[in-house]
Amino acid sequence: MLVFIQVVLALILTVLYSIQINLVFDLLGIISVILIFIVFNLIIAIILLLLFAIFIYTTEKMSIKAMWKHLVVHIYNMYIFRFYYRVRLIVTGKENLPKNNNFVIYSNHIEYTDPLFIMQVYKDFPIAFIAKKPLFRFPILKNLMYSLGNIPITKYADRSALESIIKAIKQVKDGQPMGIFPEGKRTYKNEMIDFKPGSFKLAQKAKADISPVCLYDMHKLSKKWRILPTKVYMHILPLIPYEEYKDLDTASLSEKIYNIINEQLTKFKNN
Repeated sequence: MLVFIQVVLALILTVLYSIQINLVFDLLGIISVILIFIVFNLIIAIILLLLFAIFIYTTEKMSIKAMWKHLVVHIYNMYIFRFYYRVRLIVTGKENLPKNNNFVIYSNHIEYTDPLFIMQVYKDFPIAFIAKKPLFRFPILKNLMYSLGNIPITKYADRSALESIIKAIKQVKDGQPMGIFPEGKRTYKNEMIDFKPGSFKLAQKAKADISPVCLYDMHKLSKKWRILPTKVYMHILPLIPYEEYKDLDTASLSEKIYNIINEQLTKFKNN
């Protein structure tokens, strides 16, 4: 929607400006029109991003579960991916989306944009993520992260990390689904590394269902401004109810979810 609005506005402004300067439509004039259109597109894009930054600052202290906030972020996510990254997300398994908010998403982690894609697909839920603490150092990004209920965590198994998990457990119990990447870091490829069993304490202690997600080809996003859209893939695997795994320890549960996601990753590779 925002891309359509941007193009229409840029087109209108280009026509009005061309008429204002009495542009002659010869070869040089046509080239000038194209350049003017590109400039107006960039100006409008900057204005839209500035408006988004203002939105972030003015809504940080409002409810982290407010769906209208998550909807606005969803719209901007789609805008950025379609206008800037030129990405086409292909989603399968939508029938496996949860029916209520009592769940935790566990996914493989390829690129830094993974949470944004997951938020697009789970757009009907006020999803938040447990993320590395360094991401909260940047002013605008920090405000956005806190505004949506995201929780910073250190890479060390210290008191601070424990407090982050406890806070996440409370948010899930209060009705805000959480997402976590149990590998603990990005892989930048269609391969998985071992999961950290401790990450599954979140779902266990919150007595939440687990929604496994498999991402594929996300590393192709490193090339920007493509002429043709790049396809990336996401498969939502069947929900695992709490009652089904409640008797497993974290190591066994970690292995179970790893195998489920890795099996789907193998299917992607073989297709």
